[in-house]
Amino acid sequence: MTKVSKIIGIDISKEHFDVAYIKEGKMKTQKYSYTALDMKKFISSLDNEAHCVMESTGVYHLRLAHALHEAGIVLSVVNPLSVKRFIQSKMHRTKTDKRDAIMLVEYGNIMEPALWKPDASHYTQAQQLLNIQSQLIKNRTSVNNQMEAIDLSVNQSKTGLGLLKKQLKFIENQLKQIDKELEELMGRNDDEDVSNLQSIPGIGRKTALALTVYTKGMKDFDNHRQVASYFGISPRIVQSGSSVKGRGHICKMGMGHIRMLLYMCARSAIKYNKACRELYERLLAKGKAKKLALIAVANKLLKQAFAIVKNKSIYIENYA
Repeated sequence: MTKVSKIIGIDISKEHFDVAYIKEGKMKTQKYSYTALDMKKFISSLDNEAHCVMESTGVYHLRLAHALHEAGIVLSVVNPLSVKRFIQSKMHRTKTDKRDAIMLVEYGNIMEPALWKPDASHYTQAQQLLNIQSQLIKNRTSVNNQMEAIDLSVNQSKTGLGLLKKQLKFIENQLKQIDKELEELMGRNDDEDVSNLQSIPGIGRKTALALTVYTKGMKDFDNHRQVASYFGISPRIVQSGSSVKGRGHICKMGMGHIRMLLYMCARSAIKYNKACRELYERLLAKGKAKKLALIAVANKLLKQAFAIVKNKSIYIENYA
C-alpha cells in the first residue's frame, strides 16, 4: 500500500471522521470510525511526511489527535472560525463532511498552520473543573431566582421551596469540592504563577487560577495582545474610508465567563491598581464611556498578568 504524505484534511464528527488527501494529482476521500482498528488503519496509511489538519471541536477531536501525536504524526488543530472564514473566501456553498475535509487540505497548504501538542494533564483536568464550576454557578443563580419568586408569591409552595433549598445546598457543596480540587491540582503544578498573579492589585485567587489554567501559564502566547484576543476582550474597530465609522467594541470570540471575571477585576483595579486607575481616569477625561474605559483596564490587567508570568516575578507598582 502506498503511504499518504503531505497535507491530510480531517473533518471530525461525533461518530466518525472523514479524511481527504491528494494522491497522484487527484483528491481522494475516506471515512473512518473511532474504533482502535480503524484508527490504527488510518495512522498506518500515513508516511513520515504526513501533516494532518483538523478543527478543534470541543472534545471530539482529542481522541484521534492524541493517537496521531503518540504515533509521531505531525498535526495541526485549527480554530473552526478561521476555517469557516477561509471556506467563505473560496465562495463554496456546499457543506458536507467530505467537502469540509477537502477544504482542510486547501487550508493546510495555503495557511501553514502551527503544530499541535497535547496539553499537560493537569491543565485538561483543571479546565474541566472550571467549566463545571461555571455551569454550577449558573444553576445556583437560577435556583436563587426561583426561591426569590416563591418568596414574593402570595401562595407559597413549601414543598417547592424545600426542594430548592436542598438543591442550593447540594450545589454549594459541589462548588466547595471543585475549589478544593482546583487548589490541590494547581498547587502541585503552577502555584508560583497563581501566587504571582495574585500580587497584581485587582486580581483575586479565582481569576489567577482561571488565567493560569486557560492560558496554560501563558506558554503559547508571544504577547499580551494574543491573550486579549484569545479571551475575546481585544478592541475591534469598524472603519472604512470616510463614510463607515462604527462604534468600537470588543470582539467577543473568547470565553464569556473569563471576560466577566476580568470585568469585575477591572472594577477593583480602578481603586487599588495605580496604573489601571490612571488609565481609567485618563480615558474618562477624554470623554470615553465608563464601560469602554473598564474594558481598557481589563486589557491593562492582562498586559500586567502576561509580564508577571513571563518574568516569573511579583507585581511592583512603580516598575520601569
